Amino acid sequence: MNPRYKKIYTCTPVAFHANDGFFIRDTGLLAAGIRSMGIESKCIMPLPYYEDDQKEHLIRTSMANLKSVEWWKSLGIDGLILYSWGMPKYNAIARAIHKAGIRLVIHMDTSGNFDKLLPEQYTRIKAIIKWCTSTVKNYFRAKHLQYADVITMAAPIAQLISTKRCFGDFIVEKNISMPCPISKDCSYLGNTKQDTILCIGRWDDSVKRPQLLMKTLQHFYETGGNVNTKIYGTTTPELKEWHAALPKNIRMRITLEGYIQNKLLINELNNAKIVLCTSRSEGCHIASAEGLCCGCSIVIPNRPNALRTCIWYTTKNSGTVSAEDTPESLAEALHTELHEWESGNRNPHEISEAWCVHFHTDKVLPLMFP
Repeated sequence: MNPRYKKIYTCTPVAFHANDGFFIRDTGLLAAGIRSMGIESKCIMPLPYYEDDQKEHLIRTSMANLKSVEWWKSLGIDGLILYSWGMPKYNAIARAIHKAGIRLVIHMDTSGNFDKLLPEQYTRIKAIIKWCTSTVKNYFRAKHLQYADVITMAAPIAQLISTKRCFGDFIVEKNISMPCPISKDCSYLGNTKQDTILCIGRWDDSVKRPQLLMKTLQHFYETGGNVNTKIYGTTTPELKEWHAALPKNIRMRITLEGYIQNKLLINELNNAKIVLCTSRSEGCHIASAEGLCCGCSIVIPNRPNALRTCIWYTTKNSGTVSAEDTPESLAEALHTELHEWESGNRNPHEISEAWCVHFHTDKVLPLMFP
């Protein structure tokens, strides 16, 4: 890391709770990773403060200050990582940081669908209005991103945006591949991989498609699946009812584990072979990223527009994409991926090494701040 960077802060222009959960992901994790490298770092967010805030690592201020060049200059920082999603409503913040002479990294957590039109059932007039609105937003989003010295997102998303000419070639020129930050503690430790599938998510969120999860697993076991599955995250009444109604020979293979602390999850990921994602759409899918760093391979539904980054995760001999976005096809993808492990085509050391360079803060930060 270049020694001229003494103070690198992070900023999210949304008043999230800065609690323990905040500091294990996104700007909270980045700030913690920067501090671990001996560089001063705090998170900046709008007011108000909350009782569970970790105030020693936090600065809250007014939105007016976040748009003020002089306020940013008063901090005396050398660099800033801004989580703004490239949203035009935060243009004034990006402009103020840029004008303050601070090296600016803007992170884009996105699937790349900036020019998405309305579904076919909408009228032509509504579709035209949507297209016009999207075009205007993209113009101002491009202005926002031009203030950045570096733009972080998954490499295929940057290439897609450039190809579509949504913003301009500068996206690729400024891009450093970092779909999302992952703690360097999330690494493969050499464990003997067990025949285990992990499913990790907020199962009370329809985006994670718990119905698809349940149907996929049931079909997987009905078609000869003979490994164990652990489901971590929100254990909903629906999941409990489904699990209780499964035939005993299938039920004994699937456990509802509920919430798990991140440190313990790292151990589970080190032991497991596969992380299954059933989401409708994702920008980066942290659970899959953590799995890759711990030497797991990934199984993903075939949704090329909504899961571009997750599908990219299956490259480098790291996973399987289902042929179709159906429970039957996703179950078949699980069988295929397990066969890859049995055939010796999956190497957890190689998977971890291939992907940690994209996710670990200590590896990506020197590229952001050379």
